[in-house]
Amino acid sequence: QSVSDVRLSGALGVAANMAARLGGGNLHDIAATTSVSGHRMRTESSATGLIIDADAGRITTIDHKQKSYTSMTFAEMAAAMQQATQSAKQSSSAERAKEKTRDPQAAEDSVKFKYKVAVDRPGQREKVSGYDVERVFVTVTIEAEVSSEGKKDEAVGNMVFLVDQWLSKDAPQIAALREFQRAYMQKAGQEFRSQAQGLQSVFANDPRMKNGFEAAAKELARVPGIALKSATYVSLVPVGLEYDRQLTLGDGATAAKESAAKKDEKPSGGRLRGMMGAMRAAAENASKQSEKPSDTSAPPRQTLLMTVVDEVKSITQGNVPAATFAPPAEYKEIRRP
Repeated sequence: QSVSDVRLSGALGVAANMAARLGGGNLHDIAATTSVSGHRMRTESSATGLIIDADAGRITTIDHKQKSYTSMTFAEMAAAMQQATQSAKQSSSAERAKEKTRDPQAAEDSVKFKYKVAVDRPGQREKVSGYDVERVFVTVTIEAEVSSEGKKDEAVGNMVFLVDQWLSKDAPQIAALREFQRAYMQKAGQEFRSQAQGLQSVFANDPRMKNGFEAAAKELARVPGIALKSATYVSLVPVGLEYDRQLTLGDGATAAKESAAKKDEKPSGGRLRGMMGAMRAAAENASKQSEKPSDTSAPPRQTLLMTVVDEVKSITQGNVPAATFAPPAEYKEIRRP
């Protein structure tokens, strides 16, 4: 059993929270149960469920609100992914052609990425759900450069992913998860091979991207154990500024306190009216900010965009009923093309 929380900063956070409420859900304190037995796994929350049967090569998604489910084979999902990729390529090509028609002299910009991965084990230890854990930081820095015809490459800043994990080497689900993942990758690899080859062709256009992902995978593989508590932070760092991990951790703690303080607030005058009031307040605040004279002398600073937190609350061992890995009998199957 675990609890996860997603926090988005600024206007993006306001919009995401409102969208979640309109959908009857939220982004905070999402309780989930993950069951693993043999080569089958089910992840369940109050709103949705996901069942993966590696031996059957099938993924089933469950919608508890609609009391329905959808089932796809790995091959069908691979075909859908291939179709989506092809559609995205065609859409991108069409957009570039339109832009060229509007301005034949316009130079095509391209973005290049460079990845750096660093692992830090500061030696901190504690207990999570009764198990010993060690803290490990994994920092992935994505440096972006824009290249234009006839111009020098220009750095546009970095995006930094900080993964703060508390890893356990003796949690009882490790063996079960490893066996499931082995079977899943063996079966899925056969169906998703064309997608993997497609990614390799993308990497060939920029070897640094391929090297960055390989470096990240190697560093993560060197750290043994399973995460019982983790937080992932996504930050933007302006050009010329060094990333400050402590600043990110401080911003994350502040966001957590603000989220906890607002958790019990109820929209006044009903859900819709309450959200309209929140939207109006956000718009008024944005307007006030835009009316302030811009201070061009203010130094650039890194910005925390998103925080995703997940923590295991309890672990139970025992027999898992076969019915766990099937949708409820009274639910209706929805077939999708």
